[in-house]
Amino acid sequence: MTSDLDTRLELLRNVTNKVGAFALARFGNLPHIVIETKGDADYVSAADRDAESLARRLIHAQFPTDAIVGEEQLGDAEDNHWLIDPIDGTANFLSGIPLWAVSIAYVRNREPVLGAVALPALDTLLWASADGPLHGTGSVSPLVKAQPIAFGIGRNRRWPLTHRLEVEAALEAQGYHIVCLGSCAAALAMVAAGRLAGYVEHGTHLWDCAAGHVLCRAAGAPSSILFEADGTVAIIAAPQHLSEAAKAEKHIVDPGSDRISHRMKRSAD
Repeated sequence: MTSDLDTRLELLRNVTNKVGAFALARFGNLPHIVIETKGDADYVSAADRDAESLARRLIHAQFPTDAIVGEEQLGDAEDNHWLIDPIDGTANFLSGIPLWAVSIAYVRNREPVLGAVALPALDTLLWASADGPLHGTGSVSPLVKAQPIAFGIGRNRRWPLTHRLEVEAALEAQGYHIVCLGSCAAALAMVAAGRLAGYVEHGTHLWDCAAGHVLCRAAGAPSSILFEADGTVAIIAAPQHLSEAAKAEKHIVDPGSDRISHRMKRSAD
């Protein structure tokens, strides 16, 4: 890595850790959090918004001119930028379930090159550059030569049910036990740590999967981000012999592309 990326990786680790600690404090005070919806069963709270604002402030304190795109405040970036999902797995978070994540990535030349995922309720932080190595602290440390039998699937209303069930059936036919953790970032962290055999989700967003994608690459686990016709993406973190079963070619715009861009309405930090 260049010294510039080394500096950003260290900042990424620190910011993700601090935002994770902030979100964990809110997680311990759930009765006082007001729950809202952004759409059909798409939940958000002040904890999400405040966590993203904190991440933006911490990044801009060191790199004031860097572009930032986040789930809650959006942004406008095509090339180099930070990508924030302040609380991935909000339904889990608001239900008191400890499987949620803080996910932050850095995108250079339209490709994710740095990523960090915190699992604060599990006392875990994973971070890496795409070319490795994978770093981790806490209870979910990376396993060496693991052979997990559980395979993660993401569920959302944009992924057609019929195709999701086809993918699940194909994976089950290979002998895997299908699990849904309720957080794309947490599941990808588990793939990188050798706890899941893979993860597939169609109809998700770049902020959900970019950091976890980097962690998988750093760990030597195959991972691809594919653009879909409706503007969402598919994340397929799976060995080659399973990845074809996990694709929906009729939905994918550019099956060979991992490259990322954003064109979203800009909002103030």
